[in-house]
Amino acid sequence: MTKKESLIEKLGVHIENKEQLAPLAARILSTLILTGQKGVTFDSLVSELNASKSTISTHLTTLQAANRITYHTKCGDRKKYFTLVPDVMINAMNEMLKNWKNERDLHLEIMEYKKEINEELPEDCTELFDLEFHKDYLEFLSQASASMEKLQKRLTEKHKND
Repeated sequence: MTKKESLIEKLGVHIENKEQLAPLAARILSTLILTGQKGVTFDSLVSELNASKSTISTHLTTLQAANRITYHTKCGDRKKYFTLVPDVMINAMNEMLKNWKNERDLHLEIMEYKKEINEELPEDCTELFDLEFHKDYLEFLSQASASMEKLQKRLTEKHKND
């Protein structure tokens, strides 16, 4: 197994688990990630992934419908060259930031509830809720979100200049 094949498999398993995709669809995305903007032809995917034409075709159609991949052609060449949708990373970051904001809001609500319960308990009570985890987690989400927004801004600016 070549280094590229090994990495396609490793990345494919990661994508498959993270995004709940079919194994072959995840391997197609992995192949496109590792190939870049030059793209991969249908026949290359069939050959590299050792899959049937109908299965590759089905997954390409599904990934295109999900706006995950696109294709381009080259002058004088009848083949389609499949690539990732250019802003797929930016879209994924938007989704991640949205999920983190929802988590943040939920943790704030839980923390507020626990704080109210703590205030209602007698002063000598030893069963107070510990709020430190929530404070630490909220700080983590804040820092992670700020870093993600910074990276997203750089990718967006780069994408506009390409």
